[in-house]
Amino acid sequence: MDAWISEVRSLLQGRLKEVFEHARDLGNRYLQAVMDANRGQEWKRKNTLQFRVRQRGNAIALEWYVIAWYGGTGQDRQMRRSYIPKRSPSRRRDAQVFSYRIDDLLRHTSGWDDDLVSAVETEASGYRRQAHYLADMLVTLGRLQRLAQAQTSDKPAEDTP
Repeated sequence: MDAWISEVRSLLQGRLKEVFEHARDLGNRYLQAVMDANRGQEWKRKNTLQFRVRQRGNAIALEWYVIAWYGGTGQDRQMRRSYIPKRSPSRRRDAQVFSYRIDDLLRHTSGWDDDLVSAVETEASGYRRQAHYLADMLVTLGRLQRLAQAQTSDKPAEDTP
């Protein structure tokens, strides 16, 4: 059983790595589109949303941030990121939220980037859902492996003639 669990774990971790690579590619495409479009915009019409993709262990985070600049125009100018939280329409505390409300994101856009942000969020919500379920399966496999190891160590030794 241990070999089977190891094989399934490696398959799931491979799929999780693929999801992360696709999400990171999405983030890079978004960043490139925003950088290209921001060059031709005046300061007030620039896109201020940042899309970040991070992985820590089996957890993948695809998050939106608002960028704001503080200070003068010289070297004392600082960038600050503010996380935009996902809001759940459910009143349950344990409800899973895999996507942002588009209204929350469009509040921080300039108008020209509405379609871009909507398309990125639609694709990102699919990656969030996949990553969540893959991570849950990996946790369950770990529990199953510990259970199998505990059962094999609890077996009484067989008498050999």
